[in-house]
Amino acid sequence: MKQGFETAQYARQALDFHCPRWAQLPDIALYMDQITGYINDIFRPLCQNSSEPLLTKAMVNNYVKLRVIRPPEKKKYDREHLAYLIAICALKQVFSIPEISMLLRSATEACPVDRAYDYFCDQMEKALEAAFNGKNIELPARETQTLVLRAAQSWANKIYIQKRMEYEMTEPEPEA
Repeated sequence: MKQGFETAQYARQALDFHCPRWAQLPDIALYMDQITGYINDIFRPLCQNSSEPLLTKAMVNNYVKLRVIRPPEKKKYDREHLAYLIAICALKQVFSIPEISMLLRSATEACPVDRAYDYFCDQMEKALEAAFNGKNIELPARETQTLVLRAAQSWANKIYIQKRMEYEMTEPEPEA
């Protein structure tokens, strides 16, 4: 395997990833095109093929139909919708929609949506840092928090593997 991945743009993109916290999410209701664009922009640096959207209108409609998220009000989506959709977009890369639905329900039963969402964002960023720097994360005491952390680690490990493969396939071998 090629050396230098840790300092390559592929690793930097993941290590620089910031998931907006609850207070940073738009506090006005958005239309479908706005939410899909907003969420795709958040994940664009991590997507292997950024020409394919991570979230489409059809997907959002399916999540509503499957009751993973509640229906919009007057065709507008609020902060809670955004928080759920951001979590879904990350988790669907490694889990099925029924599994995600159960995880989200468990997390939001344990605490309010804003706190659960901010905790998830923290864990996603910590998990990326751990995956790309080869560090371990201490497990939390509460079971629900452990589930969220383990889910975030699964997602971060998938991102690491994708970025590493992308690097291996596109970067020239450094000269000795």
